[in-house]
Amino acid sequence: MTSNVLPSDPFLTGKAYSVTQAARLAKTTPQTVRRWLLGYDAPGHHMEPVFGDPQSASRTNLQVSFLELVEIAVVARWRKLHVKLGRIRAAHEFARKQMFVPFPFATMDFKILGGHIIHEFEVAEPEPHAGMTAFDVAGQWALPIPIQEELEAIDYGENKFAKNWFPFGRRARIVVDPHYAAGRPIIAGTRITITAIRERFDAGDGVRKLAQDYGLRTSIVEEVLRLAAA
Repeated sequence: MTSNVLPSDPFLTGKAYSVTQAARLAKTTPQTVRRWLLGYDAPGHHMEPVFGDPQSASRTNLQVSFLELVEIAVVARWRKLHVKLGRIRAAHEFARKQMFVPFPFATMDFKILGGHIIHEFEVAEPEPHAGMTAFDVAGQWALPIPIQEELEAIDYGENKFAKNWFPFGRRARIVVDPHYAAGRPIIAGTRITITAIRERFDAGDGVRKLAQDYGLRTSIVEEVLRLAAA
């Protein structure tokens, strides 16, 4: 299991993404991300944060780290499977205590052992038809396929924490690496930001011109523009 020591790499833990940026990458809404991080209070309704430390988070200039971004993406996938937010919150807390890490969903150990960990959680805190795990044909407890797909889009490094993430899957060639371009999406294997390509295209440069200038295949430029507009 991952130790309780956070990675020393400040690019993984430093606050680098606005709520809007995190929401766009995780394919959810800024309001949703804010509620997951800070909780929510309204007349007759109270929601605890899903993760993070609401006491230390700024409500006026809320930002998230790369590791928090990865966890937001995983939670967003679970929500699309209609798993209750309270259930995800409880599972995250259980995994955090079991694995001795503040970002359990952003570790290699969770990718490998997540099905077993969540199964233990379901045994400890049962809720019928919660949809957190699936049972595969080999007799092993496994995470749902969409969660597995999200975790497969992550590369892991120091202390087995996520070090980069392909937000559209590995075939898309777009990667978020906190060490380059201030963590903004770039084309894998380059330092070319998706924003740079999109802005030049919006300014009138054609696909062939962009491909020539950046030394890319036209198919990659077309894919980047398509995903940037999604």
